[in-house]
Amino acid sequence: MTKAPSFSPPAMALLALTMGVIQLMGHAYAWPFWGSMMVLTVIGFWGLARLIFVPSFVTAWSVYGVSLALAYGFGTLNTMTSGYVDGSAMYLVNFAGPSSLGRALGIMELIVAALLYIGHIDPIKTIPTEPFTDNERSATLVMLVVVCAGTFIALATGQLGFQGVQNGEGGGSALVSPLASLVTSTLTPATALAILAYGTQPSSRVRTVVIVLCALLALTQMTQGRRLLMFNVLTLMMAFFAVRGTKGFFTPKIIVLLVLTLAVVAGASRFFVSMRIAGYSLPNDATLAERVEGAVDVITRPEQSGLNEHLEQNQSTRTFVVGYVGELIEAYDKTGRTTEGDLLILNLASAMPTAIWPGKWRVIYEIGSDESACHASLGMAGWDAANTVITEGLCDFGWTGMLLYPLAMAGLMTLANLAVRRTNILVRALVAFSTIKSLLGVEGVLTGYIVDLRNTAVLAIAAALLVAIFNWYQKQPLVIHHREQRALRKQRLAELRAGRP
Repeated sequence: MTKAPSFSPPAMALLALTMGVIQLMGHAYAWPFWGSMMVLTVIGFWGLARLIFVPSFVTAWSVYGVSLALAYGFGTLNTMTSGYVDGSAMYLVNFAGPSSLGRALGIMELIVAALLYIGHIDPIKTIPTEPFTDNERSATLVMLVVVCAGTFIALATGQLGFQGVQNGEGGGSALVSPLASLVTSTLTPATALAILAYGTQPSSRVRTVVIVLCALLALTQMTQGRRLLMFNVLTLMMAFFAVRGTKGFFTPKIIVLLVLTLAVVAGASRFFVSMRIAGYSLPNDATLAERVEGAVDVITRPEQSGLNEHLEQNQSTRTFVVGYVGELIEAYDKTGRTTEGDLLILNLASAMPTAIWPGKWRVIYEIGSDESACHASLGMAGWDAANTVITEGLCDFGWTGMLLYPLAMAGLMTLANLAVRRTNILVRALVAFSTIKSLLGVEGVLTGYIVDLRNTAVLAIAAALLVAIFNWYQKQPLVIHHREQRALRKQRLAELRAGRP
């Protein structure tokens, strides 16, 4: 009997490659465009299910490939079918022609194909699955407490503001608060780490404390953005099923938990948009409490506030991120010019601490921003666009940069996981979830990824020191003596209980 073909990563990579070639050859026609959207959407949801339920599938390459497939495939399909079934959506939300959009989608399929195949052959699987030791679990709890405390201090002092704004301690200073930057990068990884460490532990007071701290950290995500909240939930689900497995998945308890999670995420997303709408009538320095109060008013009066209309328009057009790539391709075709690496220099300067590179501000001011530098080279008007590593690569080095930048980014994240391969599970899991969280976010410039890695390195060093301290403490003679005495008392108590009539 002939074995039925399986939906393996190589098979899906071949599907993306084949459709990408067809798309590039027929980029001026409509049917390959719709076919590419469907192929990327299928790959995206197939990959998302594997990321959650198959830990061995999770590599930096596969995470980024799935993220790109969902963003550019399902995002495009969502816009094209959200009241724009005649295809006019592409003209309503961008200024690129069908040919440029077709090439953008075709190149995206080639990138996704490469990422999925490299992820399949890469032996560096991201999520560690071996059990934690008692010392590593104790160190995890300490780290969770520190991250939770740092997050609320940053929020209370205004260093971390609404929608992820990181304010310097000097008020109008252009410097970013180190505390805000650190907790922004480590909030999700620390929560996922706690789930991995305590997910299979029996009920206890410590486990209850961990659950409460994770819930508090999850609440803070409501102020940071809808996408960040979604990425947080996906990362936590990956941690949950990595430690619990899929056995007994369809139990009533798990199903109820998943339904509640989806309901909470939907409610939190709506509340975040309400806070943003409320901010339109508030001063720029409005406090979080004022935004929350305004959000309640927006939700209770959706007709007057235009909440429902805002959500519908945002969800139907904001997902068309391929539009900006198409615009850049069209402009690049006309001019043939690039920034020749200016955006790469800008990102490196922005991510470098001022203490190490004091003169970086001169470089930043000369280049400006991604949009100002890129649009000036391509002869485009300046506006705030949906930048990604892919658009930065295109602006810096044309087609070569567009193809190589995302591969280099996934490779950098792989090197980060490789660097800690021989350390304890606490450090490896921390780096793993940090890279997962970063790569799930497609709309991000190179600076954000580098800063996440930098902050993770700081926390990883702290985690290694914590585990070393706990290991040293447990080896002290007095501690060993107390541990032996405690075990002896438990043994005697068990013997007495066994001897009772």
